[in-house]
Amino acid sequence: MAVKSTSKKECCKDVMNLPDEMEAALRQQGGLDGLKNQVPNKTELASEAERFHAVSDPIRLQILHALLVIDLCPCLLKEITELTDSGLSYHLSILEEAKLISSSPRKRWRVYVLTELGKKMIGG
Repeated sequence: MAVKSTSKKECCKDVMNLPDEMEAALRQQGGLDGLKNQVPNKTELASEAERFHAVSDPIRLQILHALLVIDLCPCLLKEITELTDSGLSYHLSILEEAKLISSSPRKRWRVYVLTELGKKMIGG
């Protein structure tokens, strides 16, 4: 028995054909337009997607978890992650661009810290 495919337009054409609980929930949100107004568009979600990309790598998660314990300089992060200078630099730049970490000079060292956003992303 072949299943007839339903296009998006056909699905949304007859809103009253939705399951009762979905129809009621949709009505509570002001209909389809009300629901669409509550969902951010792709442009608005770009920075959120960048943050999720930043935490999608085990090395970057390792860096974030280490910084959750204490602020660290690159030499210690290098030891923890077992990365080369360039490898560590690459991962740190992604985390900084996503605003999950920041750094500042202290004496002769550059020290990396988790931002508030970084703490929220890893549950700290």
